[in-house]
Amino acid sequence: MSEKSALVDPFDRVVNYVRLSVTDRCNLRCTYCMSEKMEFLPRQKLLT
Repeated sequence: MSEKSALVDPFDRVVNYVRLSVTDRCNLRCTYCMSEKMEFLPRQKLLT
């Protein structure tokens, strides 16, 4: 990756990976992914 295309955070560190966590426990409640009728899964049914 060239220096020009590198992703750098506010502390001037180069970001070389991205971590993505997919869960039904988001608390942002945006209408894009969570309707008003959305129900959380019981904890036993969550992926681990």
